[in-house]
Amino acid sequence: MATIKMVTLDGSTLTIEDIINVAEKGFTVELAEEARKKIIAGRRKLEKQLREHPEIPIYGTNRLHGDLKNIEVQNRLVNSYQVKYIKVHNCGTGNPVPVEVVRVMMLIRLNSFAKGLSGMKMDTCQLLLDMLNRKVTPWVLEEGSVGASGDLVPLAMIGAVMIGLDEAQAYFENELMPAKKAFRKAHLKKIKLGAKEAMGLTNGSNFIAAFAVFAVRDAERILRSASISAAMSLEAIRGEQRAFSELINEDSNRHEGQIEIAKQIRKLIYGSKRCSKKAQEHKFGGKNKGGERVQDRYSFRCAPQVHGALYEAIDKLKKTLSKEINSATDNPLFKFDKTGQDGGVLFASGGNFHGQALAAPIDYLKITLTSLGLITDKRTFSLLDNRLSFGLPADLANDTSKADGGLMVLQYAGAARAAENRVLSTPASVMSVSTAANQEDYVSMGSIGVIHLRKIIYNTQILVGIELLCALRGLQLTYNKLPKGLRELGKGTQKVYNELSKSTHLPPEKEDRFLRTEMIKSIELVKSGRLIELVKDLIQSHR
Repeated sequence: MATIKMVTLDGSTLTIEDIINVAEKGFTVELAEEARKKIIAGRRKLEKQLREHPEIPIYGTNRLHGDLKNIEVQNRLVNSYQVKYIKVHNCGTGNPVPVEVVRVMMLIRLNSFAKGLSGMKMDTCQLLLDMLNRKVTPWVLEEGSVGASGDLVPLAMIGAVMIGLDEAQAYFENELMPAKKAFRKAHLKKIKLGAKEAMGLTNGSNFIAAFAVFAVRDAERILRSASISAAMSLEAIRGEQRAFSELINEDSNRHEGQIEIAKQIRKLIYGSKRCSKKAQEHKFGGKNKGGERVQDRYSFRCAPQVHGALYEAIDKLKKTLSKEINSATDNPLFKFDKTGQDGGVLFASGGNFHGQALAAPIDYLKITLTSLGLITDKRTFSLLDNRLSFGLPADLANDTSKADGGLMVLQYAGAARAAENRVLSTPASVMSVSTAANQEDYVSMGSIGVIHLRKIIYNTQILVGIELLCALRGLQLTYNKLPKGLRELGKGTQKVYNELSKSTHLPPEKEDRFLRTEMIKSIELVKSGRLIELVKDLIQSHR
């Protein structure tokens, strides 16, 4: 019998790996028993507080929201207020959020409730749990949040499904349909929200965090793939190895990221004859194409420094994200084992929903990914220019006498993506605009930043895929132009070269072909991380 793969939510121990397992690999979810007890006990105490002390104002609970915070919600209107709140927050625009990202939003929201500080009802939490396990995923649009007060608009679209609004839509078994129909098919029942619950569902940076989870995973794949493509480019130009030595990196007390990337490239090219002094002196590219290399241009020898900055940006976002996904992020929060004013429950209003903690490292990651894409494009440019490539065929064309044009325009496609990244990497976290009549006068814009990050990741996957294809082609076209004793590549790059050359992924070029076909195959290797598996023992990070 197959073992059920389960992730248990307790509000404190959720990991990025857990999240991806639920979102993409079909793991089911359960609430820890202790979390259930805290949720049930807390809700009971909150309802007692509202009955016995209705005069005590609690934001979003017996008072309205935003600039309307001082207006009382009478007891007879509390339930209808929840519905109205969800309705007026449903004003999203833009493209649909991918199903797996919405699942992460729901999972992180539920884990926040598991801390027992939000005052939610158990049956509301159970519905979120059941929706995850029965694969009912709300249709959510990506525009509308300003990254503070919670990701209000996208989270309210989840709430609209839960309360069964006619306008709400959801996916069930990958088919988009009215939410009510999805619930019927999954044997679920809509929920009636009680006091504070509409606010609780929407107050949190879960939209930002959900996209950031996948960004961390994808950025790590890009970074490791870029170590491979940079190492292969270095060998294509018979480059100088000493820039990656321990003397330059470890012995000089440099940054952790630089040391890690230098180590990866050093391991990948270990034993390379192609980067030896003898290979550099070989004039296989014609007159003046040989000679010992003193040092290579920045895009090659400074790869550890530039790629290393991305390594550290990923690490920063991962640490921030790990804290965020195990936090209580809504407002207000309650401490149900303490006594507040007039003998009621202790509570406080604050700003844990504010996305600035995520927005800043997201911008950092955007900038460092853009830098990696730019330096990658510079190496690609060098491989195609025979004045810079130390003897590689111009534009990596197989035979210009037969009118072959090679890979020249492939670099154009990458340059366009590199240029767009320059625009998208403008920090969103310093672009605040005021909302709610200045009650919410400084917002994070992390929601915009993370959408830009998603596009930057897409662009950078293309850039690294293009370098990989150009480096491979450069090695293929010149492999037999070196004496046999000088052809051998490094420990890792030889393994990659052999696999890619013999497989159907990237066959050797005999003449010009429809270039997009091979381009997409190369990019897919970067996206999927399959290339990393070939040399994971050499480039696996130990952080």
